[in-house]
Amino acid sequence: MKKINSSGSHATDLNRSWERLKHVGSVNYPPFLSRTLPAGVKDVLRELRERILGPYLTRRLPRNKEFEQSPEDAQASASLSIVVPVHDAPEVTQRCLVSLQKYAPKAEIFLVDDGSKLEETQKLLGDFSTRNGWKLIRHPEALRHSAACSAGASLATRPYLCLLNSDTVVTPWCWRPLVQVFENNPTIGVAGPSTSFSGNPQTLPDALLMRHYLNDSQICEYARHLLAESADPVLTDLSYAAGCAFFIRRELWQQLGGFDRNIPDYLNEGELCRRVLGAGYRAVWVRSAYIHHLGGVSYRKALGREAIDTHYRDAADYIKRKFRSAAP
Repeated sequence: MKKINSSGSHATDLNRSWERLKHVGSVNYPPFLSRTLPAGVKDVLRELRERILGPYLTRRLPRNKEFEQSPEDAQASASLSIVVPVHDAPEVTQRCLVSLQKYAPKAEIFLVDDGSKLEETQKLLGDFSTRNGWKLIRHPEALRHSAACSAGASLATRPYLCLLNSDTVVTPWCWRPLVQVFENNPTIGVAGPSTSFSGNPQTLPDALLMRHYLNDSQICEYARHLLAESADPVLTDLSYAAGCAFFIRRELWQQLGGFDRNIPDYLNEGELCRRVLGAGYRAVWVRSAYIHHLGGVSYRKALGREAIDTHYRDAADYIKRKFRSAAP
């Protein structure tokens, strides 16, 4: 396999493919359909579109390259305490942990086994934590996402927290742009990378189409091209940063008390970001950083669509009541 780094030359044909890929991925539903179609129907149409276009688009990215992380990018991970809540789904969890093992060599990493029942998952977490010196926290029963994140964050010692879903794949160059925006601008309290599934502007349309079809090498190649588009981080202010790869100053997390315990999972990052913005900080999307997100793999299997919708509604109602009562 050919090894390359972020300074490698771009092949002309791959660059042309990259430009075409970006345009194909940006197609959206007509506005009237987006407004009127039920969520379940839109999910089916999105999945059908991914199945048709995703495999085609992935052929334009090479499958067998290896990537070397620069010393500067490796060192950037030293500023991070990374918390990974896990609830079974061992196949995707292994992809996440392999990528962390490769590309977060200096980070402080906490694996939180939130009530996993599969022996395969438990062994996987034990093996990775022992091999890498990561800290493993086990919950006999699932306490859900907010509590699992808080368990790891309470032990963190680095300046910045990264709350990372277990169905993600990190890339060699994702840490440095995110750490830089914190270090260069004290008003930024929360940051998030570009990704493939987030429910907010951080989702790149082409990555969404390909999210289930890219192998780990292709994910890195995609991230490398995205980084090459701009030498400096391009920032976009957000009302909230996506929870799949949520970066926050550790002192700010502590100051605000982390996630609201009344919101066990969905919309917890949105509620926290409202408090972050209310405290005078910014939440930003760092476009040049990329972390791949498969999306809802473990929770969708454990809960099902109907239960997830109920969690969303309950959280939204609680947030509305909370901030209405807090208004002067």
